[in-house]
Amino acid sequence: MRRISLAAALATLAVAAPAFAQSTATERAAAKGVLDQLDALQAKLAPTAMAEKLVAKKDPEREKLLTRVEASWKGGMQDLSDWIGKHPETGWKEFKSVDTLTKVLKAQGYSIEMGVADLKTAFVASWDSPAGTNGPTLGLIAEYDALRGTQVDFHGDQHNAQSPVAMAAAQGLMQFMSEKKIPGRIKIYGTPAEEVGPPAKVIMWKAGVFKGADIMIRSHGIGGQTSRTRAGFGSCCLNINEVKFIFKGRPSHQMSSWNGRNALEAAVMFYTAVDHIRSSLRPEVSVQGVIPEGGIAPNVVPDRAVVDYYIRYPDEVYLAHVDSMMVHAAKGAAMATGTTVEIDRGGGEYRDGVSLGTLEELMFAYVKKFGAIRVNNEPQRPSGYEETGWMARDVPGVGVTAASSNFSNHTYEMTADNYSELGHGAFLIDAKTEAAILYDFLTDATFRTSVQTEFKTLAALFDQYLAGLRAAYKDEIGR
Repeated sequence: MRRISLAAALATLAVAAPAFAQSTATERAAAKGVLDQLDALQAKLAPTAMAEKLVAKKDPEREKLLTRVEASWKGGMQDLSDWIGKHPETGWKEFKSVDTLTKVLKAQGYSIEMGVADLKTAFVASWDSPAGTNGPTLGLIAEYDALRGTQVDFHGDQHNAQSPVAMAAAQGLMQFMSEKKIPGRIKIYGTPAEEVGPPAKVIMWKAGVFKGADIMIRSHGIGGQTSRTRAGFGSCCLNINEVKFIFKGRPSHQMSSWNGRNALEAAVMFYTAVDHIRSSLRPEVSVQGVIPEGGIAPNVVPDRAVVDYYIRYPDEVYLAHVDSMMVHAAKGAAMATGTTVEIDRGGGEYRDGVSLGTLEELMFAYVKKFGAIRVNNEPQRPSGYEETGWMARDVPGVGVTAASSNFSNHTYEMTADNYSELGHGAFLIDAKTEAAILYDFLTDATFRTSVQTEFKTLAALFDQYLAGLRAAYKDEIGR
């Protein structure tokens, strides 16, 4: 799964914006001052030059660390990745995967907190350095849920590898910190149900699970290319509201339908009304809906119907306007049919996160050094490092995206590459890259300060960006 899209606007920093950039004229105009400041910040930090210097540095300790990461991957973590892949469990049902992962983590020396944020298949594994915890807390995200399939459930997004990759990277770091008496803490966050709502990471973020982490890193299998993103705000798949509109009426036999209140007719009226307001919405709006519930039998007036929508837009300000228009349409349909409508937002809200040039450029330099294939040297639009965005606004981080399949994500064909030389090799690259980035953050004070400075600056610019959008849309949406 993936989701202000200064995201989009940042992709226009170049004279010719890439065709894939999600941007609007309003967004570019509203964000101009922010973009200028971001451009100046990147020029000052020079993240590409910094990354090249770090990667090229002769560092025997880092090389020893990477050797240990590879030994961990080939000595058990690869097999663990394969096992999870061949025992797929969909979101909120990952009990065998979690049981296996936590047993391995306990054996490696972690303390485990199960059921964090009241989620049965979420956990946090913590390891404290023997030198004490007066140092950075290094966070790694571990996913393990499978996709729901029309044939069988399957790991067509390669979540099977994410936990073993994180564990291999962390194991090398544990040995290094123990030997060199480096203070700090490692936390592996077991995050379930990435592929279904409500977004688990948002629930965990609201519960404060990620508080205290100084940096966060994750990997995610990708079929198309090896790439990195520009600095800024954004997500891969727009901002999203997942909303269910539940219509309730009164049942009756269809032979005396006038005694009932038809919830299905209300739902259909609403569904049609949404199509009728599309011309009043900006062309970048994406509204996708289904009617999963519409009655029990043809001869009974349906007293319950549900319309399930994903509402998407490049920025969250105009998204709120689209959402409000649909709410008005739903209430109108309910009034017209004598029914009522309840609005269930339990599916969650996905918002943009923060992309840092310092971390993106370092990640990209390392994956290339370690042999990633299908490298695209053109920076992509900002997309944050994790799809829910909220947590990425609180903790600086990066996602590792080395090409790991010959096929696109969410396909049965990609699943086959989980066990191929291509997949295994890419996952090892991910593990080495995670370890190398965290090593530099842990040991290089100049780099760590640059990351922290960039993150604090972008957090402030984010608020300015939203304020600019609200001002730009004021006449159009009336607030």
